[in-house]
Amino acid sequence: MFTDEEQKHLKNYINNIKVSLGGQFLFYLIPFRKKVVLQNMQKVFGDILSNSEILILAKGFYSHVASSLKENLLLRLMSLKQIQSRAIIKGENYLWELVDNKIKGAILITGHFGNWEFAPIAGMLKMPKWQNRFYVVRKYIGTKWIEKILFRRYYQAGLNVIPKKNALNNVMDALEAHNAVAFIMDQHASLKAKDGIAVDFFGSKAGTFRSPAMIASYTGVPVLGFRTYRQKDGKHILEFFPQMPWIKASSPKEELAANTRQYNQFIEKLILEYPDQWLWMHKRWKNT
Repeated sequence: MFTDEEQKHLKNYINNIKVSLGGQFLFYLIPFRKKVVLQNMQKVFGDILSNSEILILAKGFYSHVASSLKENLLLRLMSLKQIQSRAIIKGENYLWELVDNKIKGAILITGHFGNWEFAPIAGMLKMPKWQNRFYVVRKYIGTKWIEKILFRRYYQAGLNVIPKKNALNNVMDALEAHNAVAFIMDQHASLKAKDGIAVDFFGSKAGTFRSPAMIASYTGVPVLGFRTYRQKDGKHILEFFPQMPWIKASSPKEELAANTRQYNQFIEKLILEYPDQWLWMHKRWKNT
């Protein structure tokens, strides 16, 4: 499943993981969903990593979680200027190319990478021309007023949320206005509720959200990927990637599956590059 180059990168990456005291503390004393984390890592990397290497990766992941918790606490105390200084933007031109060509907005594919709370705020403050033009489809945390309190910085930075329930009309309106709409693609999507379809994710079928491919097919809106990750110096990278080509097939159903699989492949590549900075706590393969 993995190329020789990918295996070599993974081995080298794990050999260079620095496990922090915070990571050790979480791993041994507050091991939230540790069983799920280890099962997921074993499912994805069990054929190429030893048990000891998987343990190092898991401790590296909890070290990343500890760093993120610390950053999210500081987020409430930092000025907007201080938050902005922690961000580096890459590939922003891929977004502007779509706007310059008068195309209806952009669909963005991403997942839970890096510190997905701190990094988008810092990144958006670094891109003032995109403030209030960047939407994320996700569930509200509690009621709307609780959401506003908990994510005060998020909204201050010019980020917007489209509630996941009955989101289609709001998504279409945002795209019509030449905005960017981000879909978080790395969580389980229910097959029974018809939110998702079963496509490969690291070699096993996983319920994956169908809506990005459906909307792209219907509207012709371009799809591109983006991610966040943390550098060793503590800076947060917000990186955009080139537009993904639309994969044609012999039927609409096959096209939907092929393009959704393409989005999963994008997520896979990002996980392989920084494997300790993905949220391994999700039960990603519920339908298998």
